[in-house]
Amino acid sequence: MQALRAAQFEYDNRMPPEVSETPQERVERHWVEEGIDQLMRGADYVFQRRMRPKQGVTQERFAEAVDEFAMGQLGLQGASKSVLGRLVLAAHFKIGSEARSAADELMAVPNTDTVLREIARTLLQPFVKDGLMAQAEEAE
Repeated sequence: MQALRAAQFEYDNRMPPEVSETPQERVERHWVEEGIDQLMRGADYVFQRRMRPKQGVTQERFAEAVDEFAMGQLGLQGASKSVLGRLVLAAHFKIGSEARSAADELMAVPNTDTVLREIARTLLQPFVKDGLMAQAEEAE
């Protein structure tokens, strides 16, 4: 199990290969990073193109994706059977440090923040082109 955790830690903290970005790729990366920051602050990241419905990632969708990940981690070896109950109780009684500890245990990864950001990135990536087009339309 220790080897699996070590491999996961190395994968989570691996730096991307050195490549030069095109201006378009830089703009796309910036849009995604801005969306990740919004989602991590608890806000929706939605936009609307002319004559089209709103698109983007809401906090509800982000929470669903985090829930799917956490539930997948729940059965893994290492998490106590009471972790979900402790998380609920700590949140209910507003014990922030215990809630954070239980959430980190539930996620079962070396860096919870990194995983949350990656989940947000995965959700935002399909919207990059339309999001940038919406920004351009708004700027006109």
